[in-house]
Amino acid sequence: MNSCIDLRLLLSGLFLFARARSYNLDVRRAQSFSSPQTQRHFGYRVLQVGNGVVVGAPGEGNQTGSLYQCQPGKRSCLLVNLSGLNYTSKYLGMTLVTDPADGSLLACDPGLSRTCDQNSYLSGLCYLFTQNLEGPVLQGRPAYQGKYLVVTVLLSSCPSAGTSLSRPRTVNQVPSFLISAECIKGKVDLVFLFDGSRSLEEKEFLKIVDFMKDVMKKLSNSSYQFAAVQFSSSYKIEFSFLDYVKLKDPDVLLGNVTHMRLVTNTFGAINYVRVWASHCKQIPNPFTTLCIRLYMAISSLFFFCLFVCLFLFPPASPLCIANPRPSPSLSSGYTVTWLPSQRSTSLLAAGAPRYQHVGRVLLFQEPKDRGQWRQVQNIDGTQIGSYFGGELCGIDMDQDGETELLLVGASLFYGEQRGGRVFIYQRKQSAFQMVSQLQGDPGYPLGRFGAAMAALKDINGDGWMDVAVGAPLEKQGAVYIFNGQRGGLSTQPSQRIEGSQVFSGIKWFGRSIHGVKDLGGDNLVDVAVGAEGQVIVLSSRPVVDIVPELSFFPDEIPVHEAECSYSASPRKKEGVNLTVCFQVQSLMPHFQGRLLANLTYTLQLDGHRTRSRGLFPGGTHKLSGNTAVSPAKSCLKFWFHFPVCIQDLISPISVSLNFSLLEEGTPWDGKVDRDMEPILRPSPHSETKEIPFEKNCGEDKKCEANLRLSSPARSGVLPLTSSASLAVEWTLSNSGEDAYYVQLGLSFPLGLSFRKVEMLKPHRQMPVSCEELPKESEFLTRMLACNVSFPILKAGGSVSVQVMFHTLLNSSWGDFVELNATAHCENEDSGLLEDNSVTTHIPVLYPINVLIKELGNLYPLFQVRIQPSAYDHHVPTLEALVGVPQPHSDGLITHTWTVQMEPPVTCYREDLNRRPSAAEPCLPGVQFLCPIDFRQEILIQVIGTVELLEEIKASSMHSLCTSLSISFNSSRHFHLYGSNTSLAQVLMKVDVVYEKEMLYLYVLSGCGGLLLLLLIFIALYKVGFFKRNLKEKMEADGSVPNGIPGEDHGPLVAPREEAKDLGTLEPIHPDEAQGGSDND
Repeated sequence: MNSCIDLRLLLSGLFLFARARSYNLDVRRAQSFSSPQTQRHFGYRVLQVGNGVVVGAPGEGNQTGSLYQCQPGKRSCLLVNLSGLNYTSKYLGMTLVTDPADGSLLACDPGLSRTCDQNSYLSGLCYLFTQNLEGPVLQGRPAYQGKYLVVTVLLSSCPSAGTSLSRPRTVNQVPSFLISAECIKGKVDLVFLFDGSRSLEEKEFLKIVDFMKDVMKKLSNSSYQFAAVQFSSSYKIEFSFLDYVKLKDPDVLLGNVTHMRLVTNTFGAINYVRVWASHCKQIPNPFTTLCIRLYMAISSLFFFCLFVCLFLFPPASPLCIANPRPSPSLSSGYTVTWLPSQRSTSLLAAGAPRYQHVGRVLLFQEPKDRGQWRQVQNIDGTQIGSYFGGELCGIDMDQDGETELLLVGASLFYGEQRGGRVFIYQRKQSAFQMVSQLQGDPGYPLGRFGAAMAALKDINGDGWMDVAVGAPLEKQGAVYIFNGQRGGLSTQPSQRIEGSQVFSGIKWFGRSIHGVKDLGGDNLVDVAVGAEGQVIVLSSRPVVDIVPELSFFPDEIPVHEAECSYSASPRKKEGVNLTVCFQVQSLMPHFQGRLLANLTYTLQLDGHRTRSRGLFPGGTHKLSGNTAVSPAKSCLKFWFHFPVCIQDLISPISVSLNFSLLEEGTPWDGKVDRDMEPILRPSPHSETKEIPFEKNCGEDKKCEANLRLSSPARSGVLPLTSSASLAVEWTLSNSGEDAYYVQLGLSFPLGLSFRKVEMLKPHRQMPVSCEELPKESEFLTRMLACNVSFPILKAGGSVSVQVMFHTLLNSSWGDFVELNATAHCENEDSGLLEDNSVTTHIPVLYPINVLIKELGNLYPLFQVRIQPSAYDHHVPTLEALVGVPQPHSDGLITHTWTVQMEPPVTCYREDLNRRPSAAEPCLPGVQFLCPIDFRQEILIQVIGTVELLEEIKASSMHSLCTSLSISFNSSRHFHLYGSNTSLAQVLMKVDVVYEKEMLYLYVLSGCGGLLLLLLIFIALYKVGFFKRNLKEKMEADGSVPNGIPGEDHGPLVAPREEAKDLGTLEPIHPDEAQGGSDND
């Protein structure tokens, strides 16, 4: 049996709004019960009895306590009848215990007193009720009555007149009935341990002696036996029990007491008396064997009595249990719980929350064969003031009769901004060891987590007991539910219920808890929770599991549905049909009711990928909806298709289904009964299934590929320039079945940097990608991994890829660049890998910058400038090639050539026996080979001599072309700016002029010229050219005085006539002059 004795506290504080973590305790349909008299402490203790809840309501002020019976079906609470008993106190209802065997109830009132042997004892009174609570069938007080056991812890205080009882606790193994009995006599041995040190004055010492005499006289007619021990630095027995039996006169027994007057050793004296008086006398009694050992210590400053623990047992096992180390702060028995065991020894756990200010739990072993109870273990707290042991709870996790766990509450524990803690101890053999801890939410340093604990019958249907822990000062109060599991309790709460989530204005929610019965008629455990002035009943919701089922048609995706197609395909694309089925499976077989719920679901295609390979109608890869589910299978049908081109045709497409039950709001399906709304167990509510692509692997469904890798015989050269790039081509073919995830691995030197890759065959549009792998320091190469099939290389197919690289300027180069390529796939046999690798060597060409400039005017003069290479540190071998024409054998002229260089170099003549043509006018016939040293500047002069071979008869023109080029090793070097920059040509035109004898012609011509001149002179003379006198003639006529014409005279000569001959001074012939006069 599992039970918890709850620590009852009067709590106060500030409470704010809170919310609950939802699992299977229904907070939306909670029932609330309150006292008709609105008692504040109504709900201090709750207990499920029969079909209702018994509520303890201790009184406040002068009010007396009450018991109420609340019926959830009637939603009312009635006062429990005590059969006319009017001697109750305000403490009634602080302790309630039930017997699960017959449902009887034991309720105790610790505030009642009784008188025995002229002494008043605040021992309380207990009432035993049957299950129907019609009235107490028996009443009993703490003592041995009949053959049943009632255990009470009595804390006494001296020297007050009365003895007070503080918070009695009863062992939760309740008897079937109690027999009322009066005071039972019992032999009591009382030892006076009084102070005799020198700190006491003589009159104070005598007062102590008088006090002892007075006590002995008042109890002279009782069953008490006395002894007295004086202590200082040593100890002295003034009189023993045997002395008192012989002579009961206090004056005589204490008449010879003398004051010791030494230093004080109080603790040594207590230990001395404990050892000396440790033997418990057995006094026959007709009803029981009662053994009491009472130690009374008296000093000058105070009188105090160590607490007395009364453990009353049946006659078969008489026992007297005292604390091994008595202490006023021990409070052993403040809480007790029974830890039964069928395979081992049952234990009794007693809490002492004030022990040494840190608290302690004591474990006692049940005696066998009328033996004595034996303390077997102490469990100490760790934090001062934590009230460790204030609550105890034993749990039989699997209901097999063995108590596996002991929960110890420390409601005042503080740490990590959390108030209160519950320590879990697991039984291993005969001892309990701490295995874990339970704690509330942070932010409530005064939350009192662990102030109440209760073992709940399995409320979630997993077969393990669950635990409820109250934290009444976390805002308006909270209750945590911890589910059992294999090996113990889960340390994470499955549900946190805050008082404000249940009802507004509630306080101290969670100060008492009980949940072992069904109060609603659905065979599900309900939980009663006490609060300030009310009791809340939370119903359990049926926990179910949804069994999903996914199916596809077709079972495999045809490749033609999703592969990249670059031409029209006659095959129609059908897509995939998807069927989703749901079925409700109850995890609580005892549940009586109809299971029907609203379910929301989400379907997602390729949810783990950034880009989905499947699409639902509308182009989305996710689809959501709602449906009603029940124990009968219900199915939904869907359809999805594929994008135009899918790269990955090997990995199956995943279809994920996530679902949950609708919790809040109005149900969208009216058929669902809200009163029976189930809840899913807290497990992953999802299902994932994969649909594969079909494989072209023959009947055995096992593809065996056979790859072959090749590269062209000539893959070009690598000229080293700042912008140089290298393009290399490889061809990969598959002569076997479909190859999956074909990759091309490349290794290349550090001087190359990967630029891009492209597919040459069969289509440039086919995707191909390469990824450079991290460089490893011990290797002088880089690695490249290229996916060239994406992801299937079909049987009989081949692809050609071209990879381009950049060159790095700061690298060293050799004569060749070596590239190693290896092809591999997932399904090629290891014996077919011989032709999967190929090595390609690319010649490296170093640049040479040669510039030739023609400088000569009269004869060819060339200036050669050579710029060294930044990549090649070796001196190249250079040679100047001077080309000159070769004379014709049948020509009229001949020419000879010489080459002069600065610095001087010996050149070698080589006859090429070639003649220029119209297409190649500068084709040299003779070539001079001049080896030159590597210099930055060279001057080359070409001198040619032209001679006539015979006499010519006519003029002619001849062209002579000379050229210069620089030759080097073309397998290692190349012209940086092209071959034209290292070639210069000079085309010379030679005119051959034919000259005749012309002297006689010159003489005759001169003579003829002189003769003609003479004839002209004579003719001029004859016409009077040299004899004209115009001036004299004008003066003689007098027409112009002084030779100057006057203003009044008209023009002397007409303009036309004057214009005719302005330079003639006189007429050449007389008739001309006469004619002129006539005209005037």
